[in-house]
Amino acid sequence: MLQTGVNVCSLRTRQQWLAQFFSMKGGLGLVYCTDVNGIMQESGYTHRSEEWRLFIDSSKLSLKTVLLLLHNVNMLPSIPIGYAAHMTESYENMQHLLQYINNEQYYWQLCGDFKVIAILLGFQPGYTKYCCFLCEWDSRARHEHYLKKDLSKRSTLKGSIINVKYTLLVEASKILLPCLHIKLV
Repeated sequence: MLQTGVNVCSLRTRQQWLAQFFSMKGGLGLVYCTDVNGIMQESGYTHRSEEWRLFIDSSKLSLKTVLLLLHNVNMLPSIPIGYAAHMTESYENMQHLLQYINNEQYYWQLCGDFKVIAILLGFQPGYTKYCCFLCEWDSRARHEHYLKKDLSKRSTLKGSIINVKYTLLVEASKILLPCLHIKLV
């Protein structure tokens, strides 16, 4: 005779001590840290904003933010402070994310891929004529590719001038360029 029953298992609870530091914005599906200093203190780390950088990773389906130690020698783990499973990479979503994690208060240096940097600097999305945020390189001037060596530095990041559509979400001086993975053969 077979005995029918329900298997009962307990859920993992190792993250419960972190729940007090996070909140969820229902309409956006964004889970974000409400007390960065508290989570740092509870984890046993000291939080000096100038030593930590905010890394933003986005894809077409999700948006993630973590804090990394600036002089990281793989001694300390990254600390996740924001996650949204179904939030696309857009100016409005980045604006909400930075607002909820209080980026103005902590004033972290930011790092991300080139698309995230372009969004943070207010560039219009899609294929644009002036796509570089460092210089005023005309990507459509094919006759000058590989010939023009002196590129003028971008003079302004104000709205509606050379593909800048929105206001800056962060200052350009607070952005760290991502490492380029170059394989030399």
